[in-house]
Amino acid sequence: MNKTILHWSYLNFKDVPMDLFLYEDLEEVYLKENYISVIPKWLLNITTLKFIHLAGNNLSELPVDIYMLENLEFLDVSNNEIKELPKTLGLLLRLQQLNVSGNQLTELPVELNTLRNLEQLNIAKNQFRRLPLQLSECVRLNELNVSENEALLHLPERIANLPMLQSLAADRCALVYLPAALSKFMNHVRIFHNTSVNYIPMIYERFYQNFYDNRQKVTPIAIAKKGLFCVRELETGKRLVLPVGTRKVYAVPSPENQVTLYDDCLHAVQTLNRHLPVYENAALHRLLPEPYMSAHINNGPIARCTTTNCSSCLYTTYYFMVVKRRGSASKQLFTCNFCTHYCALQWLTSNAKKYYQLNWKVCDADDDADDDDDNGDNDKTQS
Repeated sequence: MNKTILHWSYLNFKDVPMDLFLYEDLEEVYLKENYISVIPKWLLNITTLKFIHLAGNNLSELPVDIYMLENLEFLDVSNNEIKELPKTLGLLLRLQQLNVSGNQLTELPVELNTLRNLEQLNIAKNQFRRLPLQLSECVRLNELNVSENEALLHLPERIANLPMLQSLAADRCALVYLPAALSKFMNHVRIFHNTSVNYIPMIYERFYQNFYDNRQKVTPIAIAKKGLFCVRELETGKRLVLPVGTRKVYAVPSPENQVTLYDDCLHAVQTLNRHLPVYENAALHRLLPEPYMSAHINNGPIARCTTTNCSSCLYTTYYFMVVKRRGSASKQLFTCNFCTHYCALQWLTSNAKKYYQLNWKVCDADDDADDDDDNGDNDKTQS
């Protein structure tokens, strides 16, 4: 039979029908909302397939030999019962869209980094705690959905800063802060429903609406303070967790005007990433004199300069402001990051009528003790 597309959804199939073999040059097959529990090996011999839709079945795994579908461009196995993805998924080099949402996944295979043609990735409604940095090598990715992974604490800046990323969804996760390094081409963001986030980086300001203030009350998450850099906003007393990798921040205005040589070196090393993933270069990491340098290289830029006509990458040291909108009923805090004192003053001059600054201080051991005391008091009150 000469047919390239088959629509066999909602037919209560328990197995993939072998009648598929009767169709020469089959390219697309829709088998969603059936009761299929296994992808048979013989299906992998139909190498003309470009599009497979198996959403809403009873699949518990994908076959290791899935790489045999060498022309596959679209794979949807959402809303199944899959607990682990095979490493060989990374061999589907023509894959452009992958949807594994609504499963029971806890990890993504690092081998997905070879999917250089991948444009859309949906891993929402799973059980991810972290995302592999190697995902940042999927340089054509323009749509990423990680929403409703309730244990996901951190969205790596290296991933949020992918060069072609235009749409990012990360609602209803457990993010403790939003990545301040964001793709320049981003035009759609759904990330504000994370109840532990208590400030919004200014890079998201154009996506933020006041009705987000009515979202669920902020819920602090118990996280280890070691290795985190925090500041205390003095008007509300909120403790703000800054991006992982932050070593020092300067107030604006500030008598200091420093661009660190260390950050310049990190920027130079990151440019090598276009040709070689430097965070996977074991020899390079062994040569570094301090272990924290390796972590900074792995993380990549942690923010971008808030001044629009600059947008320089920031790594460990930057000028920092906490601001609020003037004349607005919103209580939302926004933060700004700048590469130089000049950029900070330029932005402040341009936006003085719209925003006003709030005072802050760097948290120390006493601040952490106060947080612990507050939590203890809350526990006593609740008991």
